[in-house]
Amino acid sequence: MKIIDFHAHYLPETLGRDEILLRMDAAGIEKSVMLACPDHPRYADSGLTGTNERIVELVGSHPDRFVGGVYIDPRNGMEAQTRARRYRDLGFPLAKMWPAHGFSPDDPAIYPVWEVLNELRMGVLFHSGPLGSGHNKKPPTPLPVIRSAGFNSKFGQPVLIDQPARFFPDIQFIIAHAAYPWTLEALEESYLHRNIHIDFSCPLGFEGINLMERLQPGRIAWDRVLFGTDSAGGGYEKDTKRWLEIAQRPFLAPHAAAFFHDNAAALLKLLSS
Repeated sequence: MKIIDFHAHYLPETLGRDEILLRMDAAGIEKSVMLACPDHPRYADSGLTGTNERIVELVGSHPDRFVGGVYIDPRNGMEAQTRARRYRDLGFPLAKMWPAHGFSPDDPAIYPVWEVLNELRMGVLFHSGPLGSGHNKKPPTPLPVIRSAGFNSKFGQPVLIDQPARFFPDIQFIIAHAAYPWTLEALEESYLHRNIHIDFSCPLGFEGINLMERLQPGRIAWDRVLFGTDSAGGGYEKDTKRWLEIAQRPFLAPHAAAFFHDNAAALLKLLSS
């Protein structure tokens, strides 16, 4: 089974490039989309220091194995547009955004950024679904860090991508983590719009596929579902093995090749054209 991991992160202080490649090889992953993280204490405190420039270095070292996703906050207006153009010129086909930092994807104030991404024919991968509170961590995330991050899970709802997908058809929108618990909403948005895709990364992705298997919805765009680990530097073998086991079940088995590889390959080809 050929595999592309459409959702991974980089922890350069704890897991170097060579170790990542070894783990990818062990899991049978031929290529990983490495998504940059914000330069913010909430991420740095968790070791997520794979910021934009470090992803540039990583991708440059092995462009055959890594694809870069630039972190952009669309509320930054002109800077967001400049960053999108710069990283597109560097060969990055998509951006990573966290709406749950406090913005709604359908806010007209950020539509000028969508217009640039539409012109560049880039993809946008949204963290979708809820975000952890930080209070449950050990040790807990400091309250000033939580407040400065501005998290609000309500902005992770897939329906907020509906209007942008209509208005900006040359952007490929990717809903991460199956948007669980809003997985059915994500499936419907993907079914309605050919430029909306869904990745099933992290534990929320497992919850999403379990929900689908139980409810057996009929409106599923199987050509726009994507495998991802959200590995953040580890878990490649464990998560991939679990997904390969799930893929043997009758619900997913007919679509396994598309899920693990073919859909991602087609999307990356589209974003590179």
